[in-house]
Amino acid sequence: MPLMMDVFHVLRPTKALVEWLKERDVPAWMDLYRPHVWSEMGFHGDHDYVGQGEDGVTFLKLAVLANFLDRLESATLASSRELEAHDAVTRRVLTELLGPPPLTVETFDRWWVLECAEGLHSVESTLAHTPVRTLRQVRGPEQRSPTVEAHRSSYAAIAISGGPRPVGAWWDDAIRARDEDAPRLQCAVSWVLERLAEKTPHRTCSVWTRAFSLDVPVEDVLHVPGWTLHGRDLARHEGIQLTLENFEWGLETWTFAYQVYAGARRAALSGAAYLELEKDEHGWKVRSGSLKP
Repeated sequence: MPLMMDVFHVLRPTKALVEWLKERDVPAWMDLYRPHVWSEMGFHGDHDYVGQGEDGVTFLKLAVLANFLDRLESATLASSRELEAHDAVTRRVLTELLGPPPLTVETFDRWWVLECAEGLHSVESTLAHTPVRTLRQVRGPEQRSPTVEAHRSSYAAIAISGGPRPVGAWWDDAIRARDEDAPRLQCAVSWVLERLAEKTPHRTCSVWTRAFSLDVPVEDVLHVPGWTLHGRDLARHEGIQLTLENFEWGLETWTFAYQVYAGARRAALSGAAYLELEKDEHGWKVRSGSLKP
């Protein structure tokens, strides 16, 4: 007898969609560049009929399209009141991307692909949200595996360094990289707040670090002269909410979304900051950055 259970899929943008987004300078906060996980009730074991799994995937594609249409409708209804910048961008981008209804599976296949996901964990997010003290309690092998050792002579590209390193060395590098999370964030947040100081008199900022964990409260590790920083929500009364929206592992490309609240529950000012960081002998610095608007 078949067993009903959750079936998970990863929704990924096609290469065509990524290029389309870049050409139109679509902001990162719309979350169209990144993969997303979707689930549906599926059958484990025998199906009621041949092709049932394929039909389920098609049904899921329609649900994804409906979700984007719902976002578009919400932005359109908001524009009938007082058009916010986010609503205007959402309406413009999704209207052009989706085209006129009715939407079909062909619309989906042009912009997205679905991949079945057996597991939902990722190495990067696990390392990012596991305390460093815990990571230090796990140790990798200090010797290369027999398989790698047997073929080390074939690794011409890295032969000069003795071939592939033991996994234990990788693990130690990952822990050292985590030690840099706070200094990197300190550099990035300082740069953004220096620019925002020109746009608002507020000097209180709530920092949300979605890409990784600092293991301790934000206010204990981040310090910008003249600013009060914390990791708590401002309840949208006043001050700045700064959210790390995107962080590309290994590339040091950062995207922050910012919203400035001035005594009301609606943001008086919002935008995004795009930064590229690098490290030299003096520490972390912003190689290039821009603030929009």
